Amino acid sequence: MFNDYIIMKSILFGSIGVLVESSEIQRKAFNKAFKEFGLDWYWNAANYIKMLEKPGGLNRIAEYSKFKLNENEVKEIHNLKVKHFKYLSKNKLKPRKGILETIDYGLKNNIKIGFITTTNKLTLDLVMEGLSEFIDFSNFDLITYEENVSRRKPHPDIYNYAIKKLDLDYSNSISIENTIENCNSSIKAKLPTLFYPGEYTFFRDSDNFTNDIFKSIEDFFKES
Repeated sequence: MFNDYIIMKSILFGSIGVLVESSEIQRKAFNKAFKEFGLDWYWNAANYIKMLEKPGGLNRIAEYSKFKLNENEVKEIHNLKVKHFKYLSKNKLKPRKGILETIDYGLKNNIKIGFITTTNKLTLDLVMEGLSEFIDFSNFDLITYEENVSRRKPHPDIYNYAIKKLDLDYSNSISIENTIENCNSSIKAKLPTLFYPGEYTFFRDSDNFTNDIFKSIEDFFKES
């Protein structure tokens, strides 16, 4: 797959959806936020799957409003969504299949672990709190938020930031992403990328993906 002499040094988890299936809870939180704000919007599962092609809750709200809402209104709705997500997600978040094994593999083999997102800090902190029973995030070498870069995914900026921050080379790191759009961010940064779609990920049959992330990671490191 890659040159035999390259020693892989990092695993970069690229989004919340890589670690945990939270899209249905997120969708319900959005709908509660819309109602509380006085909007008659309702995002059903089919709508939301399509919306997830583009990262960023703030962007989805703005685009759905056809940019008729101002920036402060979009932020207010998103803050309401975060509030409802906190309540709805309590005691309901569990790591996806293979995630714990992949983290453990990295730690045992002296491989740096990163959580490389452009999600807002408040939402990400809620997710990490919800997963804290299963994952010790203090073992991660880097956790990023949208505040770390001026351009969100699918721009490659956050991966460029991570590589520099972790003092790595693009050839000895691998990213794991759960949407095509987020994969594009990693690929634009010239990183080897594994596509690990979730239950709400829209993708074509021809897209290259894995259903067994730990086996794929293990195989990747053996071949590297």
